[in-house]
Amino acid sequence: MASLSAEGCRIRRKSLSAEASRSLACNLLIVADPRELVRLGNYYPSPFVFNAVGSGAFLIVAPDRATLVSDNVARPFLERSHVDEIIAPVWYEGKRSARNRADVRIEATIETIKPFIGSHPRIGVDQAYMPSSLIDRLKDIDPKIELVEIAPIAERERRFKHDDELALLRLSIAAGEAGFAAALGEIGPGMTEFDAYWIVSNAATRTLGEPAIVYGDFVSGPRCQKIGGPPSDRVIARGDLFILDYSVVVHGYRGDFANTFKVGGVEPDPIERDRFDLCIDALSAGESALRGGAQACTVDAAVRNVYRTRGFETKSCFPSHAGHGIGLAHPEPPFIVPDSDDTLEIGDVVTLEPGFYQDGVLGMRFERNYRIVADGYERLTFHQLMLNTSKKL
Repeated sequence: MASLSAEGCRIRRKSLSAEASRSLACNLLIVADPRELVRLGNYYPSPFVFNAVGSGAFLIVAPDRATLVSDNVARPFLERSHVDEIIAPVWYEGKRSARNRADVRIEATIETIKPFIGSHPRIGVDQAYMPSSLIDRLKDIDPKIELVEIAPIAERERRFKHDDELALLRLSIAAGEAGFAAALGEIGPGMTEFDAYWIVSNAATRTLGEPAIVYGDFVSGPRCQKIGGPPSDRVIARGDLFILDYSVVVHGYRGDFANTFKVGGVEPDPIERDRFDLCIDALSAGESALRGGAQACTVDAAVRNVYRTRGFETKSCFPSHAGHGIGLAHPEPPFIVPDSDDTLEIGDVVTLEPGFYQDGVLGMRFERNYRIVADGYERLTFHQLMLNTSKKL
């Protein structure tokens, strides 16, 4: 199954620890954010396995040791993790009633960090994911303990995608591209949007070779004018536009890219062709602004300027973001929007997704994914952007 590398996890832990020590003066971390459990420890409870439900964990990062704490039911996921030590106290064995599961993890975590408390009075935590009962227990051990928020540091570090993270993103993208190819070849009039979803999902998961979450926008006809939404039982008609914008989640990582096409081999009408050209030109303009050190708002402006030069007001026809970061969340920084204060950084993975939406007329969107490098970008997605098979990019 897809996985991060042990070396990649170790490097990311070392980097987070070093920055927490330098800027926050704390050398002991307790991490509970599910995204960080994946990124730092390869801990990803599969959503397709019964014992994944409620399988939270705490990752304790000391200067020379990383310990992952959960419980015995989570052991299959713990054993796939990349840490120095796993602790899995018994919660449930199918022999007697089980007590509160979170309490088991909290007690084991407290026992694990007790030896460190005296020499590490400042502990870095991601407080939004810390149960109040754990915080209270820490204060009971030593009222002088100071808990320091590490979430901003972790968020900054998540932006740079290492090679093993890129490998998972490429797997996601390859599965997604297989779904796009199947959609172009198999989605036809008389199907429902649910039928279209299953065509895409089946092709994506077959290519990936393991179960995966497939989610996003699967809308047709007038529903396209509302930007997006999950599949419905709407019957697709010949000549409908179909917006396909979705992600395949692979070990927590996901690409995110889109195309819009005419169903049934119908030629686009002049308005559709014009709006297609507009979106593709806007996409190209945004691409020309992508590079390490560029302001995200400048990239957004490059996209929107194409609309303005052709007489369109983006507040009405393109109200959504021009792009955003992707990885372990959707969306995540950098946010490519008009008032963004983000700067593109080398190692970011981002999307650009210009679209056009007009009530009573049409809706369409086209999207690619990129890895930011110093002098530009590496394009990651290569699905066909088209309204029909005679218009390919």
